Amino acid sequence: MIARILACALAAAAPLAFSSPASAAPDNLQRYVTCLTQTRPAQVRQLLQSSSAEASKLTFHALADDSRCFAKVFPNGEFKPEDVAFSQDLLRGRLAEQELLAQSGGVAALPPLPLQQKRYVRSWFAATGRNPAVDEMGACMADTDPSGIVALIKTDPGSSSESAAIAAMSASLTKCLSAGTRLDAGRQSLRAALADALYQRLDNPALSLADVKGSAR
Repeated sequence: MIARILACALAAAAPLAFSSPASAAPDNLQRYVTCLTQTRPAQVRQLLQSSSAEASKLTFHALADDSRCFAKVFPNGEFKPEDVAFSQDLLRGRLAEQELLAQSGGVAALPPLPLQQKRYVRSWFAATGRNPAVDEMGACMADTDPSGIVALIKTDPGSSSESAAIAAMSASLTKCLSAGTRLDAGRQSLRAALADALYQRLDNPALSLADVKGSAR
């Protein structure tokens, strides 16, 4: 499966930098995720809806070690350690993608909201395992450019279409980065953060609307 590739560091205002995957190997993580959504939907929702690090870790470890899904992905039982090494943030992102694609009508109904000058802060940040600056950027993108995220998750990971979708969002991503933050992330980690954030907006749209109402006062 896919190893963790996210690093986010604070520095003087600097541009976005994204690394590309070394190769387009068969996407075992996607097959594993598809199995989880089919066999353990309640636990998938529990992971995505967690609001604490402790609850999230417990559910993640249960989902990350499902013998039935491993048997489906690797029917001959042969795999290398790197094939089954994936992080909580990447698993959350892929599970969020599945949920978003399954609820395409609800996602399409989410309107783009104006960029807020105040910080984007959400209770679910504590459960993702990411740097909060990455989740804040994701929440901002989910509010201001939901269609861009949808276009991204419809592409195949590691493809030229994925690169094009990220490039199309570059202006929005730059606006959504907190001042003084440099994002140095793998494309899969960026994609996971954006999908997770859009799922969170779909699951609880009141959080985004509260930002808009608060700025109007």
